[in-house]
Amino acid sequence: MRTALALVLALLAGPAAAVTATMERPLCDPCVPQAVKKSAVATPSPEGAALRGRVEAKLRAPFEAAAPGGSLTRGQARASGLGFIERHFDEIDATGRGAITFDDYKRFLKARGAALD
Repeated sequence: MRTALALVLALLAGPAAAVTATMERPLCDPCVPQAVKKSAVATPSPEGAALRGRVEAKLRAPFEAAAPGGSLTRGQARASGLGFIERHFDEIDATGRGAITFDDYKRFLKARGAALD
C-alpha cells in the first residue's frame, strides 16, 4: 500500500516539478528579436531641466505648425486640431487681442501648475 501511495505522489509531483522548472526560465519579449534587443543601447530617461525642455518642445511643435507667423487665432487652433487651446482660448488670451503667442500659452499652463521653464 505504501508503494502505491509513493508512486501516486511521485506522479503528482512530476508535472508540478516540470512546471516550476519551466517558470524559472527568464522571460523574453516576443515582440523584439534577440539580435535587435542585444544591439539596443539603453538611454537614460531625462530628468529635471532636460525633461521640461522635451515637454516644452512637444508643446511648441504643433503650436508653431499652426501659427507660422508666431501668433495663433482661435480659428487656426480649431483648424489645426488644437482643441485644448481652442477651448481655453479666452483664458489664454487674457488681453483680448484675438491672437495668442506660445509665451501666452506657456504662461497659462504654468498658472495651472505645469512645470515648464
